[in-house]
Amino acid sequence: MTHSVVNSFSSGTLPSYKNPPVNEVVCGMRFDPSNKLRVTHIGLLWNKFSADYPIVKHASPIASAKGEILIDTATGMPLPRVWFINKSDDQLVQFQIDRFYFNWRRRQSDYPRYDHVIENFESVRSTIVAFFLKFKLGELKPIEYELSYINHIPKGQGWNTIDDLSKIFSDFLWKKTRKRFLPNPGKIAWQTEFPLPEKKGHLIVNLKQATRTEDKVPLLVLELKTRGIGESTSKEAIREWFDLAHEWIVRGFTDLTTSEIQKIWELEENV
Repeated sequence: MTHSVVNSFSSGTLPSYKNPPVNEVVCGMRFDPSNKLRVTHIGLLWNKFSADYPIVKHASPIASAKGEILIDTATGMPLPRVWFINKSDDQLVQFQIDRFYFNWRRRQSDYPRYDHVIENFESVRSTIVAFFLKFKLGELKPIEYELSYINHIPKGQGWNTIDDLSKIFSDFLWKKTRKRFLPNPGKIAWQTEFPLPEKKGHLIVNLKQATRTEDKVPLLVLELKTRGIGESTSKEAIREWFDLAHEWIVRGFTDLTTSEIQKIWELEENV
């Protein structure tokens, strides 16, 4: 199926949607953990964020790339992950001994666009870097950056059954023939990975089914996640990596979806 964004590709402008299905954006960084960081430091860190993020919650620790949960060497206990949440519940800072994230998530407001997300991430990073310096916790050395867009496509928005997947995704087609033994699939799950330029990481695309909590409406959940790191860890180089990651997510999203569903999301032709 021909995509209606070929001109956007050739002109260098990024595709843009007036009504994108994005439900959450995660922008963060994993770093070398500090052996000087204690739980009491996390409370002091919250003081730096509490004016904008007054609500605090605990969350299950995120495992390392090897599947390990970081522990306190003195006690053997897992180290906590905390959420600092704003009053409207649509933005939060996540902090763990080896990583931090800024999240935007859809509540009542529309997606405020990438500039808002990256500027808030940069503000969070600056606060944490200054905090580490003040309390002599060591240098914040990046290991990996991450930018993820989680899209919710509810039943009734361009699809009603799995037979309709080809109306949304250009590369999905379940061929029905009389000779097939298997019936149409009842559920789908798909993941693939694409390399970023200059070995700066990967774009991971994940598609699965879910049910919306508040009204039990079936969903297709399309996540586009970039992970990687550049050669330099300067502030400018970090921003350059995230800009590249954002471009690949936006262009990748547009490349994977059909012009038919893009009309529902109101693709802007001349941006």
